Amino acid sequence: MSLEEKLLEGKYIYKKDNVQYSEEIFKVSKEDKFQGNFIFSAETLSRVSTGEFLKIYTDYELSHQFEPLNVRVKRSLGNKKSTERFVVNQKDKNLRYTFESDSESEQCEKIINGKFHVATPAFLTSALMTQIKKMDSVQKTPYNIISTNNVWNYNGPFFEAEILIDLKSLDQVHLVINDNKLSATHCGMSELETKDNPHPESSEFYLSRYFNIPYKAEMPGNIVIEVEQLKTFEVDYKTMLK
Repeated sequence: MSLEEKLLEGKYIYKKDNVQYSEEIFKVSKEDKFQGNFIFSAETLSRVSTGEFLKIYTDYELSHQFEPLNVRVKRSLGNKKSTERFVVNQKDKNLRYTFESDSESEQCEKIINGKFHVATPAFLTSALMTQIKKMDSVQKTPYNIISTNNVWNYNGPFFEAEILIDLKSLDQVHLVINDNKLSATHCGMSELETKDNPHPESSEFYLSRYFNIPYKAEMPGNIVIEVEQLKTFEVDYKTMLK
């Protein structure tokens, strides 16, 4: 098993109507070898109306070219538990999905052509698709997203959908978060227009220079997620891509 070099660690705060309702602790590491894989890990903790805590653990492994390899999402709430896992065969591009809970175990697989991103509940991974395909500076950039409707029960296989990312400014914008002055890439993220949803709402994202992980997002419903802490362990981030 390869040793991992820690690159980043930090914490996000989730707020609705300016009231905190969740937090996410995260880290980013890389296998300590030539063209080693990247690992994005997050632990999200939310208190629900019953007073219990919803815990979500996300581990997202990518190749050195940011291709998804292995994604695992574990959820627990009281006595309820579930695990989703996506495993990609790089040779034939076959994506195998498994869902497990205390009462059921299901799996499916499909060959996915082209570049794609696996959606997870972790805010940390919400803009990872921009590493595998860069944002267009002139028009909206479409990204293929793999997602499911499975949380505690299996409701069906994974499906493909498109989202659009719109680069709002070619120049860096400036943010102040917890008295820290930050420079970020400002973009909008929305679902694809459909007959059932002709005017999808857009979320405003502010991306850092560290793998485009977000500093902040403003979402419909007066939801704001922003970084509270961010610690870096590398001075020259170009070395991360070696």
